[in-house]
Amino acid sequence: MTQLTPRAAAELAKDIYLVQNEMLLPVLLSRAEFSINKSEKAGLTAKVGGRFFKGAKDGFGICAMGGKGYEKDLFMIFRGSTGANNNADWISNARIGVQLSSNALPVHIGFNEIFKSMLPSIKTFLNDNKGNIENVHCVGHSLGGAIATLAADWIKSRLKKNVKLYTFGAPKPGLMLFATNLTQKLKKENIFRTYHATDPVPMIPVFPFVQPPLPGYGHYIPSSESIISANAHDMKNYLTSVKETTWKLLERRSPPFEVESMVEEWLRSKSPVNSGSHKIWQWINSGIIYVLKKISGPLILALQAGLIGVITIADLVAMLLIKGLELITAAGEWIYRLIVKMMQAVGMAVVEVKDISKDLMRRVLTKVMEKTNEEARKAIKSI
Repeated sequence: MTQLTPRAAAELAKDIYLVQNEMLLPVLLSRAEFSINKSEKAGLTAKVGGRFFKGAKDGFGICAMGGKGYEKDLFMIFRGSTGANNNADWISNARIGVQLSSNALPVHIGFNEIFKSMLPSIKTFLNDNKGNIENVHCVGHSLGGAIATLAADWIKSRLKKNVKLYTFGAPKPGLMLFATNLTQKLKKENIFRTYHATDPVPMIPVFPFVQPPLPGYGHYIPSSESIISANAHDMKNYLTSVKETTWKLLERRSPPFEVESMVEEWLRSKSPVNSGSHKIWQWINSGIIYVLKKISGPLILALQAGLIGVITIADLVAMLLIKGLELITAAGEWIYRLIVKMMQAVGMAVVEVKDISKDLMRRVLTKVMEKTNEEARKAIKSI
């Protein structure tokens, strides 16, 4: 089997949460997709919470060779965030910094630390089974989708096999260099990123973190709701959305906030900003990308390089925006419009352009990051 159906991928992404329960782990590993041989499947334990929870270890995923219909296939499946270990998962989510992956690409430090903690077990499993592998399916929901993305990047570089990535409601796993490199290695047609329009988790973290495939779009599932919805993040609801369809019918769609002319229209608009809207954080994210490109395209690459050091994301983006405001008249108008939108979204009083400083800009960006993270956290905690 070279490709999972949307239903099969979604069922695996839902059932992987059983990995946290030692009594139910054997039930999970007995699924028909997996080999009947005990030596060809194993649970994975990860360290979660970073330095705040040094001893927090939890069932996080599985490696399993395929069974009937999936001969020569390897499954690598990872769970999303839960409330176990005093919400240690969320501490990992909130570690919004940049670290080089095993392939020397800039990725989210919290996600990368979780994946690295499982690598010894993954390597042991592969050493015992790699002669039987032709295809690899990396699957995950929410946090598990981000980890599955890192796993797909890692295993493609080492096994040179046919790797397919399936994620549902996943946050952004890395920066542009990572997303571009991953897309080139796996090819866009092998990356199945599915997300509901009102799910806040795929919106985080804000730029410079981006979603693969790049260039290209994920499988965007529209919503009639006008506000962010915790239900939209529930894996059971993702299964409901995709179980009766195909990847071809779940076409890759460009949401309006990816269209430059639409971003310009949004920045020009004088309509009040509604922080409860599922769209506002996407528009802000696209606005940041838009104005940074206005300043200078190469600055985006400089931004990614700078994040590997000690400077924070908010500090570096603030510095670039302030420089653009001071030095580039044509871009200055767009930057100010973006700042106004962000201040409205986080409930700050709008100031005149002359009163905007680097410190104020940093505080605005920090509040935007905190607000988007809080929306995502509420969605995760409620399911």
